[in-house]
Amino acid sequence: MFSDETPVGRTTPPEDQQSLVAYVVDSIIDGVSKGSYAHGQRLIAADLAEQYGVSRAPVREALHVLAGEGVVEITPNRGAKIRRLSTKQLFDFLEFTESICALGVRLATEKMDEPEHVAALEVCFSHITEAWDRRHGRDFVTALYMYHVEVNRISGNQFVDFFYRRPYIRFYTILLAEKVTGIHWEQYILNYKRIHETIIEGDTHAAAATFVSHIRWVLKHLNAADTA
Repeated sequence: MFSDETPVGRTTPPEDQQSLVAYVVDSIIDGVSKGSYAHGQRLIAADLAEQYGVSRAPVREALHVLAGEGVVEITPNRGAKIRRLSTKQLFDFLEFTESICALGVRLATEKMDEPEHVAALEVCFSHITEAWDRRHGRDFVTALYMYHVEVNRISGNQFVDFFYRRPYIRFYTILLAEKVTGIHWEQYILNYKRIHETIIEGDTHAAAATFVSHIRWVLKHLNAADTA
């Protein structure tokens, strides 16, 4: 049901129905990423169909896919709206993705003897630092997400790669932008520089340990922000 390709800002809809559904799913997630859709905002099928140049059928199916992924809520007689998430749900999400990403980091680090892998991660990390320089929360977490998409691709584990590309992973990651950057910008980039360095160096143990330590740091501050 889901595309195995990462969205790349496609502007024209595909022709077959299954790809149309995936196109609308990706477009809505992209809209959240860009701030076009607010949390709790209603999504009108007719408006989405006109906006994306498709019929209502793939839009309705896409909304049901996103409901299954926990991205939207569909209420009888009231339609769909972008889901609001509690800090506890984001906390649980980070604990879950820690396991997926830690495995991806460990496996990818073992493959850093290939120059093309190093080059690919260097490009991804440059996008992280560019967004960090601008202090743009959404772009920053999107760049972090794309970094791990590449890490998981390099890992060679198809299940890690597949699950991390699921729509709800992108959606939850975007919502973290408002929670886990803020006053912690400096430490956040320092943590990721260290993660990146240990991966590139091929130090499997250090890379995995550094990544897990970073997630634990994020969880600590996420919890502190919720209780402040």
